[in-house]
Amino acid sequence: MQAFNSLSFSTQSPSRGVFLKTEPVQTPHRWSRHLPLWPLLLLLAVAAIGHALTRDGPASFDAPLLLWFRVGTDTATLAGPAWALAFWQGLTWLGDTLPRIVVGIGTVIGLLWLRRWQGALLLAGVLLSGLGLSTAFKQWVGRPRPQLVAHLDPVTSLSFPSGHALNSTLFYLAVALMLAPLLRARAARWVVYAVAMGLSLATGVSRVALGVHYPTDVIAGWVIAGAWVWLWFTLAQRYWPQALR
Repeated sequence: MQAFNSLSFSTQSPSRGVFLKTEPVQTPHRWSRHLPLWPLLLLLAVAAIGHALTRDGPASFDAPLLLWFRVGTDTATLAGPAWALAFWQGLTWLGDTLPRIVVGIGTVIGLLWLRRWQGALLLAGVLLSGLGLSTAFKQWVGRPRPQLVAHLDPVTSLSFPSGHALNSTLFYLAVALMLAPLLRARAARWVVYAVAMGLSLATGVSRVALGVHYPTDVIAGWVIAGAWVWLWFTLAQRYWPQALR
């Protein structure tokens, strides 16, 4: 997140400008010229780790965490109250296609209403370009789903990385990075960031609780999404600063 701390966005609303910040965009630090390399290296590292996990088996903490959500030796029953299954399935729904589309399209429309045309294009580019990331990595790595516990949610694809963790992080983080700087109050900005991170974390944990992903699948999804958003916003800061105003 430090990569974005040097950004100060200039935004003016056609109406109610009192709610928006109006500070100029600062010139990127010299060290940020090398930043685009790091997210690419992260993506390659995640792919390499995925291949290693597929070859050598789950990480040492994968199995204990999967079993932690089950009742003793009963690998088909969730630990917790009777509503635990509905709770975790509800959190998983936050990473489904429908809520992500609603949030993404709603934010793009909001940016257009504020006449932030280039910002809307940037956000649309980030979200659309990330749609195939999960599938590409799944096919590249080829890791099967965990069989240690019963699957409590339907599965139709490979395991690494978690598509729900990746897509929810990509959508909610990108939206937060576009919306939060529009708010003048620092507390309000942090609330937006906290909600985005909370939704991403909750969605990822729910996939482990439901037994459809290893914890390392979820961690990989978070890292890939974070690296992808980092890459886009760093390049925008350097080559398309108008989109961040």
